[in-house]
Amino acid sequence: MSFQDSVPKNIQAIQPYKPGKPIEEVERELGIKAIKMASNENPIGPSPKAVEAVRHYLGHIELYPDDTGFHLRQKLAARLGVSMDEIILGSGSSDILAMAFHAMLTPDSEVLTSEGSFIVYYLLGQMKGCTMVRTPMRDFTFDLEAMAGRLNSRTRIVLIANPNNPTGTIVRRKELSEFLKKVPEHALIILDEAYFEFVGDPEYPDSFEYFREGKNILTIRTFSKAYGLAGLRIGYGIARTDIIDTLQKVRLAFNTGSLGQVAAMAALDDQEHVRRTVENNRRETEFLSKELADRGVRFAPTCSNFIFMDLGKPSKDVDAAMLRQGIIIRPMAGWGFPTMIRVSIGTHEQNEKFLKALDAVR
Repeated sequence: MSFQDSVPKNIQAIQPYKPGKPIEEVERELGIKAIKMASNENPIGPSPKAVEAVRHYLGHIELYPDDTGFHLRQKLAARLGVSMDEIILGSGSSDILAMAFHAMLTPDSEVLTSEGSFIVYYLLGQMKGCTMVRTPMRDFTFDLEAMAGRLNSRTRIVLIANPNNPTGTIVRRKELSEFLKKVPEHALIILDEAYFEFVGDPEYPDSFEYFREGKNILTIRTFSKAYGLAGLRIGYGIARTDIIDTLQKVRLAFNTGSLGQVAAMAALDDQEHVRRTVENNRRETEFLSKELADRGVRFAPTCSNFIFMDLGKPSKDVDAAMLRQGIIIRPMAGWGFPTMIRVSIGTHEQNEKFLKALDAVR
């Protein structure tokens, strides 16, 4: 038997996740200046307070980080109105997702989610060798009624991205509340709120409301988006203490670094920076939405910091053409949307450059 033959079939079948191309790679390959609008990063960068906190801590990186992130959890607990024991930290929110998959699933388990959502969900399911039950979307949104019809005794995780990546859509309070009444007690409901800071819809549900009711809810969030700390990989989860204790059993030691912890604490103290980030996103979403509508481009109304649009031609061809214009976008063929692209909402200057490039390649 060869080495490859000894690798489990579910692992052999995995197509590794390919993130958006780095700016440096595009500039090196094409010899042009580029801007990245592919990975939903903060276009105005991190808080200066977070940058200064990292600089200050650089003289201490010979030490292992605080394993449980005591001070960051303490600060988060005070801000969120929960106890420290109801918070767990991760190397980005995907790390906490992985903990839940490891803790909850066996090969005969099922994960219930939607088609057209964050591709890491499906990769984690393949890694565990469990069944991923995916219901079709409705208007580029999680169809909770369809999902309710697929709940059964094998369902161990119910996974809802709100807002959803890559479509930018949300499920609202009434439909989520009705759905949660139908979820059996043996299932963990994960609400992925990586982009919640950008939502302005008054009907966006407060996941903490369900958490305080004692439901099996794990809310996962990140400092990668609104806080601009994607390069430091820091996220957090909120749930009842028994759920957090279960995740702690499978959490790898030192899974968050010191620089990420101190940067996140400083970023929490700079809510004005978050306000400017959200305001830029609101203003530029309105600008891009109008410009795209004027050009006859079909797109999903977004509640996030990116726009999901259909250009009516193969997205890989659009991607290649946009790269030649110095614009890095995200083709969506790998998500099951062969003619759609996802574009991060940038600064006004970046958005104008994107539109100019779009006009050149359409």
